[in-house]
Amino acid sequence: MRKLVGLAITGLLLLTLAAPASAREFGTIYIDGDAFRTFGNPANVPAGTGTDPLVSFTNFDQAGVAQFGPGTGAHGGRWQVWLATWGDPADAHLITDFDDVVTAVGSGDLTLMRAPEMDFRCPILPPAA
Repeated sequence: MRKLVGLAITGLLLLTLAAPASAREFGTIYIDGDAFRTFGNPANVPAGTGTDPLVSFTNFDQAGVAQFGPGTGAHGGRWQVWLATWGDPADAHLITDFDDVVTAVGSGDLTLMRAPEMDFRCPILPPAA
């Protein structure tokens, strides 16, 4: 019995130690033309409480584009999610600057829809070297 309890405790300890390593997921967010890294698991925030616009593309595979980053007015990675859809997928191209998102919306090439239920918090790190 003592051996069984010891094995159970050892198993729990290993899971506890392994969990932080598996939780370290890196992603990318473009800000002002630079690729910033995201770190950690996104944390839910109450729907509609995000403060920094983050554009996520629905019909084009690319990383998100944020309006603010470290030192440029960010509020700690509390992301306000907007879904962007290219009107004609043939026009889709990589966008790495929020101003370019605004330009594409203005020209009618891209539509934005607010998705408050997708708001989240996730820190960002300096651009990858």
